Amino acid sequence: MRRRLVLSTIAVVVVVIIVLTIPVLLIVRDAEGGELPGAVLSRLAVIALAAIAAAALMAGVQARQLARPLERLARSASRVGDGDFSAAAPPPSGIEEIDAIARSLRLSANRVDRMLESERGFTADATHQLRTGLTGIAMRLELLERSSDTDVSTEAGAALAQTHELNTTLDELLSVARTGSTKERTDLDLTTLVDHQVADWQQRFAEKRRQVVVTTGITQHVMATPGLIGQVLNVLLENSLRHGRGTVAILVQDTSVTIEDEGPGIADDRAATLFDRPSDHRAAHGRGLPLARRLAESDGGRLELAHRHPPAFRLTLVPAAITTGVRPAM
Repeated sequence: MRRRLVLSTIAVVVVVIIVLTIPVLLIVRDAEGGELPGAVLSRLAVIALAAIAAAALMAGVQARQLARPLERLARSASRVGDGDFSAAAPPPSGIEEIDAIARSLRLSANRVDRMLESERGFTADATHQLRTGLTGIAMRLELLERSSDTDVSTEAGAALAQTHELNTTLDELLSVARTGSTKERTDLDLTTLVDHQVADWQQRFAEKRRQVVVTTGITQHVMATPGLIGQVLNVLLENSLRHGRGTVAILVQDTSVTIEDEGPGIADDRAATLFDRPSDHRAAHGRGLPLARRLAESDGGRLELAHRHPPAFRLTLVPAAITTGVRPAM
């Protein structure tokens, strides 16, 4: 920026010198009978060079005075963009427009910081209440698990296992909300993960006289967080249960999972915004797929609409073979 300011100032000075010098040369030539004395040309050249040097010096000073506050403002904006809302505002520059932008940036950063702090507080409170409730449920299930009735004991054990999984998933979701990733990614057998999730949904689909069929091709181990990927699969299966029809076909192939049903499909005008968050924060529907995509991306994966008719969603994960230093799943 400084270089552009200096060069533009010098260019203006050179143009001014040329504009002023040409008439002077014409006048001198006429006065000398049509010839220009060498001494006159030398003096004009010295004057022009001195003017250009002075212009360059003044342009450098001016460029520094203008560029420094803008550079400070840019650094402050960069820190805010990186999530550091405590970044101090740059000192007043004495340039009204730059100072106005700095004040607006600081006010915006403060507002965002207050909003995030409020959300963090709410999340902490909600998490505490959820954990308290889950602990109470787990204690009751542990008592039921000791029942002499085999059916009751078996169902209580399964429900207790799901409660522990929900606690783990809650930890992973909170980690994603705070840091953008869980740091709990492990080497997973994708087929085993899918089979585990499908087993939880078979009964619900059977009650609707529908079924879930899993087909497995050649697969690779993937690097993923079990709880997060489980939640993504749950969203897709719930979406199919509520909005789809017929048999749900799941294809586990390579490092991807494709879920397809026999429903009417996705309307063309809906497909473009299918993964967008609802504009109305009070909306009760339309949050599942956007959440599923965010969870997949936070785990290094990708969730996409494979095709609209019939509706099919594909979850693609990172192969474990291209990663190192990852602990295996237990």
